[in-house]
Amino acid sequence: MINVRVQLPGKATQKIFDEALTFLARDAPPVPGFRKSKGGKTSNIPSSILLQMLGKSRVTKFVLQEILTITIEEFIKKENLKVNPEIRTTQTESEMESVFTPGSAFVFNVILQLEKSDSDEDSEEQSDSSE
Repeated sequence: MINVRVQLPGKATQKIFDEALTFLARDAPPVPGFRKSKGGKTSNIPSSILLQMLGKSRVTKFVLQEILTITIEEFIKKENLKVNPEIRTTQTESEMESVFTPGSAFVFNVILQLEKSDSDEDSEEQSDSSE
């Protein structure tokens, strides 16, 4: 098991927030006064209206899930680790939600459960047989 502290700069949190809001807006109902643009894409609705319409909590939860998924996948790939797919944070969802602000730096801690590799199992078997 390893503990990982993740620090994201404000630029990254804003980028992920904007992308998530755009993604969620695609399925949002039409907003009076704003036409859908050609190709069925969402019109240029101000983010404050989208946020109010979709619900700040829903958007924030979606953004936090994206942040967790993206950052941990990158870390696992970079470090070439084999981990249990279940990701646990030391903070609760509500704690993370209360401190998250798009455009501000965001810090959280993750606990990763390493999976045993074949070589680990072989060495355990060898030590068992030598006893």
